[in-house]
Amino acid sequence: MMPTLIVLLLVILAVAAIVWVVRRGPAHTPRPGEDQDTAWNDPITPAESTPHQPARKSEPGP
Repeated sequence: MMPTLIVLLLVILAVAAIVWVVRRGPAHTPRPGEDQDTAWNDPITPAESTPHQPARKSEPGP
């Protein structure tokens, strides 16, 4: 009885793995002309990564 349960468990595990792989589908490969990640909203410089702060006037030295 025990070997039958082990074989049944292995078959169920194999079927579940096959179903999981088939449902995932192939990895997406971009086609020519398809919009790619252009990072349009990434900051260009570190200064642009923080919200705009008004410039402070430097105090005159002694």
